[in-house]
Amino acid sequence: MARGASNTDGPLDEAPDTSGGVSFGDSTPSDSPRTLLAEIHLSHDDLLLTSTIESVPGVTVQLEDKAMASESTFFVSVVGDDFAAFERALDGDPTVAEATTFSVSADRRVYRIGATASVTRFLPLAAELGVRVLDVKSGDGGWVVRVQMLSRDPLIDFRTACVEEDISFRVRQLYDAEPSDDSTNVRLTGRQRDTVLTAYECGYYDVPRGISQGELAEKLDISTSAISQQLRRATGQLIASTFAVDRD
Repeated sequence: MARGASNTDGPLDEAPDTSGGVSFGDSTPSDSPRTLLAEIHLSHDDLLLTSTIESVPGVTVQLEDKAMASESTFFVSVVGDDFAAFERALDGDPTVAEATTFSVSADRRVYRIGATASVTRFLPLAAELGVRVLDVKSGDGGWVVRVQMLSRDPLIDFRTACVEEDISFRVRQLYDAEPSDDSTNVRLTGRQRDTVLTAYECGYYDVPRGISQGELAEKLDISTSAISQQLRRATGQLIASTFAVDRD
């Protein structure tokens, strides 16, 4: 893997600060600050599970929310069809001190990972700099991280800190969010998210459809009834979040 920090895709340093100052006392929901959302790609040999992610590109690894608060122990959700290869890769991964299988299903497993002392930890650093981490998922031989900031300054500071640690840092997307836009409102599970994305990429939502529900179920190695339930539930949650619908 190529090491060293790369430049961001966008001109971070040239944009104005959009935070608009600090005010807490009289704030109301309508006064919610406009924030920035970004998707960045990080890679380095010493980031957690880098060796495993590179060795087994056929699986998707996602840090679970509660794992982000820890500096030495992580829970990861793994989706794919080659768990044996993933577990073999864990055995030889220099960032892994120990690994325990926590739960098992047909297309998903959860592992408790104990990190070695040599692991470069970017999550605490992001929080210290004012970068809110929303999601951490494997991709392109490293980690794809979705973050939220009050302005571009924290992201610039985070990039600088990563460069100093020789972490490759690339901004894949950067955009303004509406004051009410909170990505965590859409509470899809890792399995639901992967199912919806796979369905979309395979043309399930196209007109006419590029893949049938049965074919999609076969591709994901689950039953037709399971794929139907996952799609219905995920679609319902996305609609409820997008249109602020509350059926309770």
